[in-house]
Amino acid sequence: MPSGSRLIFNDEIILSGDVLLDDYVTYMNYDDVYFSPRLVREALAMLGEGEVTVRLNSMGGHSDAGEAIRSILAAHPGGITIIVEGVAASAASLIFMAGKRRVMSGGSHLMIHDPSNYTFGNEEQMRRAADQIAVIANTYAAVYAAASGKTTEDVRAIMKAETWFGPEAAVAEGFADEVIPLPAGVTPPPPDMAAAKVVYMSANKRLSDRLSMQHPDAAVQPDRHPTATGGEPTTEISMPNPNPNAPTPNTPTPAPVTMSTQDAVAAERARVRSVREMAAPFLMSGRLTQTEVDTVIDEGVTLESAGRRFMTVMAANEPAGRTGPTATITRDETETRVEGMIGALMRQTEGPAVQYRGMRVKRLAMEMAGPKRGYDDAAAIRQGMMSTTMMGGAYGVSDFAYITTEVMRRTIIAEYERRNATWTLVTGTAITAADFREQHAVRVGGDFSLKPVAENGEYTQATLVDEGEGLRVERRGRTITLTFEAIVNDDMGAFDRIPRDFVIAARNMENSMVWDLFRKNAVLKSDKKALFHADHNNLATGSAAGVISPTSIAAARRAMWEQRPFGSKDKDDFLQLEADRLLVPPALELAALQFTAAVTAQRDGDVNPYKSRFQPATIPNLGAAAGGSDTAWYLVSSDRPPVQHAYLEGYEAPTVQTIEGMNPDVVKMNARHIFGAAATEYVGAYKNEGKAG
Repeated sequence: MPSGSRLIFNDEIILSGDVLLDDYVTYMNYDDVYFSPRLVREALAMLGEGEVTVRLNSMGGHSDAGEAIRSILAAHPGGITIIVEGVAASAASLIFMAGKRRVMSGGSHLMIHDPSNYTFGNEEQMRRAADQIAVIANTYAAVYAAASGKTTEDVRAIMKAETWFGPEAAVAEGFADEVIPLPAGVTPPPPDMAAAKVVYMSANKRLSDRLSMQHPDAAVQPDRHPTATGGEPTTEISMPNPNPNAPTPNTPTPAPVTMSTQDAVAAERARVRSVREMAAPFLMSGRLTQTEVDTVIDEGVTLESAGRRFMTVMAANEPAGRTGPTATITRDETETRVEGMIGALMRQTEGPAVQYRGMRVKRLAMEMAGPKRGYDDAAAIRQGMMSTTMMGGAYGVSDFAYITTEVMRRTIIAEYERRNATWTLVTGTAITAADFREQHAVRVGGDFSLKPVAENGEYTQATLVDEGEGLRVERRGRTITLTFEAIVNDDMGAFDRIPRDFVIAARNMENSMVWDLFRKNAVLKSDKKALFHADHNNLATGSAAGVISPTSIAAARRAMWEQRPFGSKDKDDFLQLEADRLLVPPALELAALQFTAAVTAQRDGDVNPYKSRFQPATIPNLGAAAGGSDTAWYLVSSDRPPVQHAYLEGYEAPTVQTIEGMNPDVVKMNARHIFGAAATEYVGAYKNEGKAG
């Protein structure tokens, strides 16, 4: 499965070619020029949250894909500059409207038109289809109107006329902001809109024909009209009679069954997947070759015909005179085999891994090559790295890439869970972010003190106050490479070393983000004051500051005991927070341990009443070596942790994704971690700046 990285060049996103739904991408060749919502979303995430430049040159494609991409680009927090470098027609013109800054090159064109499509059915069905496409047209007209400042009625007239604009005209009509001028002295000829339309129609037909090639058994008649404003290039596919020689006396000839390109592509995907699943056990046993399976898929035969073809081939290959019972390997057995290989590489000794116990990465590649791999180990390894006879094919990668990536993923998760993080001492339960935009960690308070109930039973209404702190998750990562040379050398250490190093980096990233809030005394957005501030009653500075002692600890605990909910108006409305965590930099570790040590004092005046009340923790991120202080120390209440953290939904731990998994020379994976933190609650923390020694 292609990655969004294919759209990035020189830190810009290049949107060139056909606008496709994500489902269509599976059926495009590597050299085809296209883009889809998923690829755009991935490319944006790789470039971060700042302003991004998008270069656009597309004749359009699918309307739903075009609107999805427009929405994705428009929501980018840093804003998007879109430059049309050739043409933005149909769905691409819709995408162009997402630009915070919309630029036309000196020789570019913009085309806006009405949605169109074919349909079939009775009168009522046709009327409903017309109403539906009218809704679509009005929806897109609103998008163009919002971008240009025109009314939707004016835009609908432009769409119905299928209007082409040169760069200056696009600016004059409000659809673009500026034009990149041609060199001095060069005057462009008047735009040839008729020629541009011919080019558009030709591109539309090529896309329709490209998608229709997935159905060799069908009589294909591509839509001759322009695609909808981004509308799907409709293709009618007449399904052949499965038994044309069967007699049909007194039976009227049925109308041909038609389906849209989207439905046909889905049916083709299901056919290919079913053929591969049916062939998988015979590939593993060596009774079929990958070439034989690929031939059946490429010829487009039905699943039933594929089964008969496979039986014929295997019967022909069966040694003469062989008799006896045969066994069929089921899909469950395939999954068990995959799990066994994964477990063996993770050094498991129970369950499915037992039969592969001791397997190493080189043996895995050779196992993927099958029993007919020959005696050339290097050739067998390359063959095995490309095999798709088991699980990998369903994910668009080779089986070898699927298994090695899964080993990396599971090892990273296990290592991540094994390594505790010190920052959890100041955080509570994580929140889940749906995307990379700023989330709001809400702090709710108010006057909750109980009031007398009136004689009529009426209760006094409590006044609630809420404040929000901004929190945004951030993605960081690295590329992991498993080379052909490492596989030949049987480098099993990669499965230990790489996950361990990456998890250490992920935990360091988290520590840095959380403890940086303490080191820099982060400012709260709700009141524009620092987390530790005199107005928050949680900071000891100057003469009030001191070394760790019963006196300084008592003062800190008193301040925390006397904290009130923000918004409270009752003098007795205390939160009653008890500090139970003592955080110090390495320079104060000895002082903290001595203070909390269980030592019996010789005199009553030397008694330390707090020695068993704290969990001391040494945090290197707080010391001067990390940009903090060697004298400051902190108290924290586990009931009101001062920091809120978040993970992106579905990414609660570091993970990996294969980005190049059909290459006989390398398996590449993107290892990434998505995490965020913000200071949100000052009442549960206290800072004493301490005394210089």
